[in-house]
Amino acid sequence: MIKIDFSTPILEDGSKIYELVKRSFPLDLNSQYAYMLICTHFSNTSIVAKVDNQVVGFVSAYLLPKSPQTLFIWQVAVDKSMRNQGLAKRLLKEILQNLPNIKWIETTISPSNKASLKLFTSIALELNVSIQKSPFFDAALFQNEEHESEELYRIGPLC
Repeated sequence: MIKIDFSTPILEDGSKIYELVKRSFPLDLNSQYAYMLICTHFSNTSIVAKVDNQVVGFVSAYLLPKSPQTLFIWQVAVDKSMRNQGLAKRLLKEILQNLPNIKWIETTISPSNKASLKLFTSIALELNVSIQKSPFFDAALFQNEEHESEELYRIGPLC
């Protein structure tokens, strides 16, 4: 069995996370700078999974400033070699275990991203909580970019 290490991301993980996301269609690729910020400013609410010191999974998340009991999941990425093994769900569970006061999870999902929809629906079912969907970012807001609308999913209450 493969040994997977879960930890908060560190600065040196930033470029590895960038490369992982780059390989993880349909995720939006952000700058390396953004991933370095996640690894420093948002490390306590984000997580990486490593096999032999290689990043094979990553979740970026942060607490909503106006609702600190709400954890917003920004990106979930799993290396192709580790897919369909429950790693994304394990990453989310690790974050929730480290943040016991979280009452709500929020995330946005574009309609064509079936993997994310399946993941978050599964988490809601496993936690025996509701999942609500509402419009969030309309496609028209993404000027000069071909981008689907993003729907907001709210999961909870967790506690």
